[in-house]
Amino acid sequence: MDQDAFPSSQRRGGCAIKRCREATETAQTGWSDRHAAHFAELTTLEASPYRARASRPPLRGGEFVLRFVVVVTLIFAVCSCSRPISSARSADTLEAASKPDVAIQKLELTYEKPVVGAKVRAAASGLPAGKTVDLKWSTVTGGWVIEDNYYFRGKKYSETTLSLGKFPVGSGGHLDASFAIPEDYGGVHDVIAMVDDKAVAQNGIEVTQSFEMTPLSGPTGTPIELRVKGLGWRTMENTWVVNWDNRAIGFVTAVSTHGSAVARFRAAGPVGDHPVKIYTGWQGQSYLNFQQAPNAYLPRPDFMFHTTSGRASTPAAYAESYQPYALPGPEIHVANAKLSLKPSQGPVGTRAILVGEGFPRNSTINLYWQTFVGSRVSGNGYAPQENVIGKIKVGSDGRIEFPVTVPEDLGGQHALELRDTNKPLARAYFAIETSIVSMTPTAGPAGTPVTIHLKGVGWTEYDNIYAATYDNAYMGYACGFNTQGDVVINFRAAGDVGEHLIDLFPGIYQGPPKETQLLYRIPQLTYADDHPGNKIPALHFKFEVTR
Repeated sequence: MDQDAFPSSQRRGGCAIKRCREATETAQTGWSDRHAAHFAELTTLEASPYRARASRPPLRGGEFVLRFVVVVTLIFAVCSCSRPISSARSADTLEAASKPDVAIQKLELTYEKPVVGAKVRAAASGLPAGKTVDLKWSTVTGGWVIEDNYYFRGKKYSETTLSLGKFPVGSGGHLDASFAIPEDYGGVHDVIAMVDDKAVAQNGIEVTQSFEMTPLSGPTGTPIELRVKGLGWRTMENTWVVNWDNRAIGFVTAVSTHGSAVARFRAAGPVGDHPVKIYTGWQGQSYLNFQQAPNAYLPRPDFMFHTTSGRASTPAAYAESYQPYALPGPEIHVANAKLSLKPSQGPVGTRAILVGEGFPRNSTINLYWQTFVGSRVSGNGYAPQENVIGKIKVGSDGRIEFPVTVPEDLGGQHALELRDTNKPLARAYFAIETSIVSMTPTAGPAGTPVTIHLKGVGWTEYDNIYAATYDNAYMGYACGFNTQGDVVINFRAAGDVGEHLIDLFPGIYQGPPKETQLLYRIPQLTYADDHPGNKIPALHFKFEVTR
């Protein structure tokens, strides 16, 4: 499965010199530069200690001559300007066709526009009569990589296939099937007709991206959703950027969600029209001269939002609802014992109940709260720390029931461990959610000093920052680790008289030193669907500039 077996100019028709040159290169070497680059992107995902290396297999004896003949034929077809988009073959198809012992037929694919959900007709002739075809769709699986609940390790994918359905082959050896393009990553996907686990026909579809923005009008503060489908998994095809009034808000990805996600932001600015431009930008920044980019064929849609008079009904300050944390289950070191903590997530100060049974009767055990302290930037490093937050008296029946007030601490996962002296008995987990303490003041003339106070901001590489925007323009970021999750942000109000928006979006603090895609310390607008690790919500504020 390789997008660059057929470059973009070739897939879209037209007699481009570029496609002839690349086809010639493939014929001469069996492996074009662009082909090799994208093969490397898949395989060198295994280049770090947590990945295994891979390399391109060499050509087998006699295969070069056969491949040369096949691809020279391809060059002639490419330069004839007569081949429709749906007849593009993939790299794997060419390789299979070069083997003399495999009779791979051409799978004719017909469709209007290759977007997620589009209907496709698949037809082929010369297949084994009376057999059943299992139509396969080649893709990848994977996404963001988190290590040890702390380290952000970029992306990792592996190749896989899924079934599009099973279809009968007629008595004359003809296949006539239909399917809908799956909700999947954009780029080229092989479509392979399999009979008895052997490929009998094959072709490819390049899935392109689609964007839908709703609503298109409303007062300042109106929540807006940009729904995207078909974002690619490859680096140059998996990141878009939203610009509002020619100012970048943040980036859009669907790395772990098979190409589909929802970007969320709010309407800002005075009454009137506000252009919303969606750019590609593999580093999370808008690439403005995209017409001259190697991936110029990708869509960069334009929308217009009309801001109306009035005020949105949203509160002056609020945090979106948290999604449930994926916490480990209780760990029990005493035979037949049980332990639970309810609730298991919430802001600092949450009152929870620790309930258990099967512990040493009539004993007194210590309850430890586990966390981390330190700093990444001071040079002193950081380390785990634990504090006794209670002594629990076990009943004569071995049961415990103990109220816990969640201490002020870093956001994210914490362990609560029961110990008899130094002997661990059991452990439960609690996730601290970020909470808004205050924004003061909430109104004043331009230049007024404003302070936002938060608690429970996280500490890992993927959840210890919030990236701020003011009226949909990036302002900066704030970290929570050095102050145990207690964050104070200071700035001055700006702009004309009226309502102004401050939004704090989740971002990624840092990642592997050799990571080529640096999506760090900028707002991720698809935070609710595709943020690595925990799906942290955004925080929203309003400030009224007065005369």
